[in-house]
Amino acid sequence: MTTPDLRLVPALPEHLDFWMALRDEPVSRKLVPMEPSTRESLLKRMQEATSDLSDPKAKSFRWMVELDGRLVGTVAAKDLSRFHGRIEIGYMLSSAYHGRGIGTRAVGMVLERLFEWSFLHRVWLTTAADNLASQALARKLGFTLEGVMPEHFFVDGQRKDQQVWGLLRSTWEAARRDVRPVP
Repeated sequence: MTTPDLRLVPALPEHLDFWMALRDEPVSRKLVPMEPSTRESLLKRMQEATSDLSDPKAKSFRWMVELDGRLVGTVAAKDLSRFHGRIEIGYMLSSAYHGRGIGTRAVGMVLERLFEWSFLHRVWLTTAADNLASQALARKLGFTLEGVMPEHFFVDGQRKDQQVWGLLRSTWEAARRDVRPVP
């Protein structure tokens, strides 16, 4: 049995149609609190983001998730504060690939990269209160549920609760030590 080749690739304008289709999947529309966006606004967001973590002026980052050469999702990190040492991450995976651990692996790869920054102290994410798979991903990666914002977003004509999850550097490093083999 071979392990699928999972990679993070820089988000490029030619990935826009995939990203739009991903955002339009029924599961995405139901569980991800997205405001309606135009093609132009998404392209602008994509172009304003980078995958280059060494860019000292960048505050927004985006990668596409590629599995065996096929795009299957996206992971973003945004609103970087170098002063406060924090950043928010978000992710979306095509529903055809849910339940295989691909999202957890991809977000874990981004966390590995982000925590290479010596100034980074905290990473946070949000999930819909009914998005159990996203909550499981957060727990597997060491995030802690920090709170719930009641009726924080609007989907399909209904107000929904949103959860806030946080991950501190110390928790991330302790978890990495626990899984590394002892020499």
